[in-house]
Amino acid sequence: MNTRTTVLAVALLLVATMLWGCGRPQVAPKNLHLIASLRTALSTRNPEWLEQNAEIISQRHQGGEMSDDEYEAFQDILDAARAGDWQDAEHDAIAFQKAQRPTAEQVQRVSRHWHDGS
Repeated sequence: MNTRTTVLAVALLLVATMLWGCGRPQVAPKNLHLIASLRTALSTRNPEWLEQNAEIISQRHQGGEMSDDEYEAFQDILDAARAGDWQDAEHDAIAFQKAQRPTAEQVQRVSRHWHDGS
């Protein structure tokens, strides 16, 4: 390989490495409201509400109602807020919320609603 090809290959590898893991996990539909609730705690910088959310998140995870990936994403946000990085935690929560996609069932329900005209 020539120098230009090597530099390009290294650059692509770096970009791929940076993007790897940047995706956020999808949250189970029954846990979606927790992102909004957590965002409220973060935007108001309310430690009591933050800990109430943390408790619910922990209970859901321990009860098998939340995957390890979901739990870890929530924990990262909680850890940032607990460290005093409220603004970064709020930005992460917003990005987490924006990364959510509707399930097939949700799409079908909306489609039926529009098709039926109700």
